[in-house]
Amino acid sequence: MLPGFVLAVDPGTSKMGWALVDTFGKAHAQGIIRMDGWSGDLGSRLQGRDIRVVVLGDGMNRSNMEEELSRLLPEATLVVVDEKESTVEAWQLKRQEEAGGNPFRQFAFLIRQMFTPVPVDDYAARILAQRYLEESAARG
Repeated sequence: MLPGFVLAVDPGTSKMGWALVDTFGKAHAQGIIRMDGWSGDLGSRLQGRDIRVVVLGDGMNRSNMEEELSRLLPEATLVVVDEKESTVEAWQLKRQEEAGGNPFRQFAFLIRQMFTPVPVDDYAARILAQRYLEESAARG
């Protein structure tokens, strides 16, 4: 595995999730960006980072983003990964990080999400990065 960061992007139609992870899968930054003006916003957040791989989910808006990501990060390798079930796994990851194994905190998390749902596109991007890192490790 190359040194540097992996940028994972979960593309959508109105917003996108992104996550910057190291080669061990640890998240260093993540967020959600509106699609209008996304490349400038993302570019400013990534400035000065050594990004070696861009992982892009194979979802709805992928084809519209590939060219711009290649232009934004020309030295990075672009890899497309399967997005299937990534949102479900993203909710599980967010719940684990916010509530851990505590059943009372898990219940509070569930109730909070029922009344004020928060998007998890950034966590979905982390799931995509994990999938890429696991596939890379399996290939050796």
